[in-house]
Amino acid sequence: MGEMEDDTFYRKDKYSYSDQSTSYLHVQSLRDFPTEKLSGEVVLVRLDSSLICGKLGPCSSSLERALLTIKYLCKARAKVVIATSWDTVQSDNRVIESVGSFAEYLSSLLHVQVIPVDGEPGLTSFKQEEWAQNSIILFENLVNFRGEVANCKDFSQKLASGATIFVNDSFSLSHKILASTVGITCFCYASLGGFHFEEELMQLIKITDTTRRPYIAIIGGSNFLRKAPALQMLTSLCDGLFFVGKLSFQIMNGLGMTVPSRFIERSAVKEVLQIIQVARDRNIPIYYPTDLWCLKNDGSETLGVISSTGQLAGWTPVDIGPSTLEKISSIIPSYEKILWIGPTNYNLTETFSVGGTQLGEIMEKASSDSCDVVLVGSAACKAIERKTDSSSQYAEFQNATVVWEFLKGRILPGIAALDKCYPYRIPWSTVFFEPTLPLVVDIGSGNGLFLFQMAKSCESSNFLGLEMNEKLVIRCLQGMTSDEKRNFAQILTSTKSKIGGEWCEECSLKLSSTSFIPMDRFICSQTWSPFCS
Repeated sequence: MGEMEDDTFYRKDKYSYSDQSTSYLHVQSLRDFPTEKLSGEVVLVRLDSSLICGKLGPCSSSLERALLTIKYLCKARAKVVIATSWDTVQSDNRVIESVGSFAEYLSSLLHVQVIPVDGEPGLTSFKQEEWAQNSIILFENLVNFRGEVANCKDFSQKLASGATIFVNDSFSLSHKILASTVGITCFCYASLGGFHFEEELMQLIKITDTTRRPYIAIIGGSNFLRKAPALQMLTSLCDGLFFVGKLSFQIMNGLGMTVPSRFIERSAVKEVLQIIQVARDRNIPIYYPTDLWCLKNDGSETLGVISSTGQLAGWTPVDIGPSTLEKISSIIPSYEKILWIGPTNYNLTETFSVGGTQLGEIMEKASSDSCDVVLVGSAACKAIERKTDSSSQYAEFQNATVVWEFLKGRILPGIAALDKCYPYRIPWSTVFFEPTLPLVVDIGSGNGLFLFQMAKSCESSNFLGLEMNEKLVIRCLQGMTSDEKRNFAQILTSTKSKIGGEWCEECSLKLSSTSFIPMDRFICSQTWSPFCS
């Protein structure tokens, strides 16, 4: 680990992490939405039922944030509607079997009346006079409707009927395209992230933050080929990798070690070698287990510790061994940040989890020593015995799929569907030569040529183009010639951008009143006709 003392170890190279068009991560949150605009409005909240039905319990910080979202809306005098889904078979909370019992349980948590609505979700058939003051509406379990998973437009519209504002507080579903998280945003005046959603998103972004270094990733699980893009990201991001679980066999094979053929994922050999090469180019260490707990294949259920490079014939690996744990324990103090993602065991159905439990103790000690610890997946989260006074020591993600998809560089639909928050640290003084000049905004600016010509002929104003086609924005920015005057810019946005307070009668584009920059004039590219705000 001596190379970590070298300042050149932290230099930026061709493999270092860079922003991969993550502007969609900057969403408008409920915290920043004007409170006065909530009063009297029907607000539909997409609740994460796993916070209630799971083993986290009502004292967890995640559930407290989710409940705070609902209480905040009620205090702002909004009419709250809750939509969620839950599995009555696998739920850890047996009292939740129907929408009625769920409503009763929510009432006990929120200390307000929660009214269950049977049948297809929507307020069209609900009598408003039945909606008592300060009461909350709970829709039927979304699992019961095919339109939810299909992101059906008609179902989304019925779900949003009567609601003007949508608040997504179900971050664990961000990787899915559902009617209640994606489709519904097309039919609401504003789409925001709740308090729980906002916190989870901030923690997700911090995974790629390398402010605290050196940074090591402990990576477990299986299926190397499917996770290859994410593993390549971590290789370019971290200062050390420690592979456990079935993934370790792929790495050991790529490093030229003898591994039983039954443990090798042949289709991933190319990807394994690429990751090893990147690690060598960046001069970062790759670790793997030195010993394994194994189960004898004679039906006797005999356990033994065997060297990872030893004879595994007649044995089935089940977890990392004591020598491996000692190795992890010895190198962890050299790192300032740790990401643990994926289980340590080799058989996901195996109940033997000594390695995971002991690794949890190592993580707990590292956290108490002021190391940033990020836990991803149920195995990592369950391995740590959480205390009521230490829940804030870790960043935790129960659903590993969301993190894996994010690390692969893929856009998470549940995040991308929400309204964008502007400005998200846009340095306007570097965008415009004189940012105090009157601003003209072109909504749907296309390739930007129209607005660019206007900017050249009218240097007494600044011109800003908003375009939802990413390719056109990139092409426009690449084609811009350097100009000391700099009174033209174009940014990627959506047709629901929060920039004004009126309807454009020409193209039926709604502009809300949460302005992100003072402006004097709008231009509608649909008809090329300017109009004043």
